[in-house]
Amino acid sequence: MASNPSESHPVRRHLPRFGPDADFAALGSLLAQCGFTAERICQRLQISGIGSYLDLRQGREVVRSAEDALDALILLLMDGEYVERAALERLLPPGALALMESLGVTAFEPDRPELCYGALTLFPVEGLLLANDRASAPDNTPFPLAPDAVYPAATANTLQFLEAMPRSPCDSYLDIGTGTGVAALAAARFARHVWGTDIAARSALFAEFNRRLNGIGNATVLEGDLYQPVEGLTFDCIVTHPPYVPARENKMVFRDGGEDGEQILRGIVEGLPRFLRPGGRFFAMATAADCEGEAFEDRLRRWLGPAEAEFDLALASYTLTAPADLAATALAKRSTPVEEIFYRQDVWKRRQVRLLFYGVVTLARHSAPRPAFTVRVQTGEGFTPRHIDWLLAWGAEAHDPERRQAILDLRPTLSPHAELAVFHRVQEGRFVPEALSLRARSPFDAECVIQPWLAQVVSGCNGETTWRQHFERVQRAGAFEEGAEPEEFVSVLEPLVSNGLLWLPERPLPA
Repeated sequence: MASNPSESHPVRRHLPRFGPDADFAALGSLLAQCGFTAERICQRLQISGIGSYLDLRQGREVVRSAEDALDALILLLMDGEYVERAALERLLPPGALALMESLGVTAFEPDRPELCYGALTLFPVEGLLLANDRASAPDNTPFPLAPDAVYPAATANTLQFLEAMPRSPCDSYLDIGTGTGVAALAAARFARHVWGTDIAARSALFAEFNRRLNGIGNATVLEGDLYQPVEGLTFDCIVTHPPYVPARENKMVFRDGGEDGEQILRGIVEGLPRFLRPGGRFFAMATAADCEGEAFEDRLRRWLGPAEAEFDLALASYTLTAPADLAATALAKRSTPVEEIFYRQDVWKRRQVRLLFYGVVTLARHSAPRPAFTVRVQTGEGFTPRHIDWLLAWGAEAHDPERRQAILDLRPTLSPHAELAVFHRVQEGRFVPEALSLRARSPFDAECVIQPWLAQVVSGCNGETTWRQHFERVQRAGAFEEGAEPEEFVSVLEPLVSNGLLWLPERPLPA
């Protein structure tokens, strides 16, 4: 096996070290004393959030030299730049350099001991201090990432994952592919105990370092593949942000998701019937394929196997991208080897991929027997993670046969964001209405083609008339199937509610 150039680089050999708890507490106090918090850093760098951070090499215009302790730490621990020992001794509290070096946070150039650099990088995320591998050498020499490099938590997709993950109080919480440990450590605030697992020993080491740095006692970090380290346990909540890139061989642990890009997610979903408790919830931020003849949600249900009827499924896509567009973007950026792009294109072609889904996958396991449902939305203006909770609650009610009669007494109202378009086609020399399209862009970006009789019903949804009354009217007009039951009418209107086209004052959407 050919050696990776990054393995022999001196920076690669740096790993965080474990000292007594008192040293971790002292380091946390030191960083807080110097203002090394997300709020203070964002103010100093003039950015709206830590996800907008740019280092000096990306063209940042502020904090180009160490004027105070916070500047010094930004340059040292975030930018990964050299900072002179004399400046650090002047700006930082006494003993700071020795403490950081003892825990493997900083190091000195052997040939130039007057220069200090961060042996790792450190970012404040979610009120936590999170260490991860450096992405470059301090002298800017070539430094390809190692296969098991620990990726930073302060990236846009990770922050999006953290914003959306479930945060309800629970007994037992599992984060698979924990990386820096950020999701598990954030969950420790509302779960009695959390577990974080990762197949990479380096990730497990960094996550344990971060656990101790943040003084979190109700978390356990374990090394191993998927559920293997927690065999025999069950959980109220399981979350994951798995690798998703199709790869002939997995070269980067945090990126490559097997030959089709879905191998790791598939293994996690297949394990849910064994590891997720009744009433529990699974959450993933994922990229996966909608294939010709098989949508992503169909494959998720197939992965669940015989237990799939025990799970409700809600998907919310942030983007739906054509494979050709994704490949063109990768070629334009020139950051991915051409042969890897061609491999992905070949995989997508063989699988007959129409669109690539990127967004939230949520599976809720029933606590008692009832019909399962699947709902899928495209996120729109004003969408928040709370809309997923609303979708699951509304879906459970709408698909429960015992609740159908009660639903008939709800009073729907037309979404204030709704638009109705009429499509005409020329027939015998004149325009004739052929189809109607009902659309809204908030909180879901949704469009439904509806029949004229349904457009009349929707137009009459004023928040005063019940669904039962609407049904009686269309029956009298002969617009709905003769002999149909009121529950069948609900089945027609329910998707309009799930897509935010009709609102229910009695079941308000999150603000």
